[in-house]
Amino acid sequence: MSRFSKDQREEIYSVAFNVWGAHAQELMAVEEMSELTQALSKHFRGKTDLVNIVEEIADVRIMLEQLEMLFDCSAAVQGALDYKIERLQERLDNCWRAE
Repeated sequence: MSRFSKDQREEIYSVAFNVWGAHAQELMAVEEMSELTQALSKHFRGKTDLVNIVEEIADVRIMLEQLEMLFDCSAAVQGALDYKIERLQERLDNCWRAE
């Protein structure tokens, strides 16, 4: 469980938007996703740094929460997640049946 409530995180994100601007935070999201991509790429080459992967996943989650807040789309994202998880479950069910 997080030390910070959803309201506390949103307050921190609001301050970040005010200090650096929404556009800068959007660009930071892209940068953080790139850093996670790089960490995973190193893992694929046998250079696993679990600490770095964990840190990059955390950075990406923070930025995704900021993007949801910025675009006021949390409910829509949750709906899309539910749909996609359901679709994944159906695909997995079909894989098991095919064997």
